[in-house]
Amino acid sequence: MEDAEYRRMFEVEDRLWWYRGLRAYLAEAIARARVPAEARALDAGCGTGANLVLLSSTVPRAIGCDLAPRAVALARSRGLTRTLVADVNALPFRDGAFGCVLCADVFESAEIDERRALAELARVTATGGTVLVTVAAYQWLLSEHDRAVHSVRRYTLGRARRALSAPGLRAERVRYLFGTLLVPIVAFRLLRGLAGRRGDAPRSDLFVPPAPVNALLAGLVGVERALARVIALPFGTTLLLELRRG
Repeated sequence: MEDAEYRRMFEVEDRLWWYRGLRAYLAEAIARARVPAEARALDAGCGTGANLVLLSSTVPRAIGCDLAPRAVALARSRGLTRTLVADVNALPFRDGAFGCVLCADVFESAEIDERRALAELARVTATGGTVLVTVAAYQWLLSEHDRAVHSVRRYTLGRARRALSAPGLRAERVRYLFGTLLVPIVAFRLLRGLAGRRGDAPRSDLFVPPAPVNALLAGLVGVERALARVIALPFGTTLLLELRRG
């Protein structure tokens, strides 16, 4: 991802409805993981640190790593001193070091080798520990936003199950998120693509809409989360995988 995109992420991820909704889903998944109080946790590909703040609120000994020095610098500006520059494809941690590993919106990246990265996440997770992975859904939704953040792949539920599997990891739950907002998101990206000028450098969708719109969308995600506790959504723009290390 370009440095400018990390700055945009840093500026919006505490307020934007999508990031807030994702962290709410992740908070529920972390609670289900029942990570022991004395365990360590890792945010692999921590970006500018908002998810690491969430993880640290449950697992105080959480640390984060990211391949981009700019992202790590921005995370440290939040006071997240337990951060370092490291590659998810080759993590510099001992086997079984963590009771919980989070890897959010990383596997889409051109820099990621799916098999190597997942094997590394499995390797550093303790027996009985949890690996939480989020990925973007549907290759046909690949857009200017994805190009701007160096994403080259998106997933269906079936592809996620096949591609994001490794010896010793058991999928406990794989589900779509943000299904209630799939249609408006698709419409927005189609309109943005039509309005774009050929030859312009790609730019992400990262901006905070007017406060009433942002609050409305956040509220819709809250309703969806309540619904998702009862039924599995058949589609969405993001997938969440909850994996257990055997």
